[in-house]
Amino acid sequence: MLRREGSQLPLGSRALDILVYLAVRAGEVIPKKELIDHVWSGVAVEEGSLRVHITAIRKVLCDGQFGNRYITNIKGRGYSFVGTVVRLEDGEDGGSNSPNFRGRFAARPLMLIGREAAVSEVRNWIRQGRFVTLLGPSGVDKTTVAVAAGHDADVRLIAALVQALKARR
Repeated sequence: MLRREGSQLPLGSRALDILVYLAVRAGEVIPKKELIDHVWSGVAVEEGSLRVHITAIRKVLCDGQFGNRYITNIKGRGYSFVGTVVRLEDGEDGGSNSPNFRGRFAARPLMLIGREAAVSEVRNWIRQGRFVTLLGPSGVDKTTVAVAAGHDADVRLIAALVQALKARR
């Protein structure tokens, strides 16, 4: 989740993944192919999709307005995060030691159609203390089911589940 002055900014998960990847390697030029491979691992995606997400990031960050610059395009090479990155110490501002830490766990899905049984089954597995892995082809709502089931489960278990899902992307 990306926040400005306490308010959540509207940024999709792929755009957030791009922003985090760039910010972690601030000052480096990240080739477009590397960004695409990282964010859309195993999926055929054209550079246009990357441009759309970069545009969304720039819009949310007000990049280019009031003298602010965060992401620059190095023609023919890739993108670079050129803003200032300040790393917070553990426990500050909702860090990993905070009792309210929720990681990057997504908001509860607004509507689930035809997935109620799957969500209920995953919820039960999580409550029983089992490690849960959701398998299936792209686009069958594995992440949506995990997020919906996870809102009722322990944060540590869900953080591990979400990390496992992202690692499989």
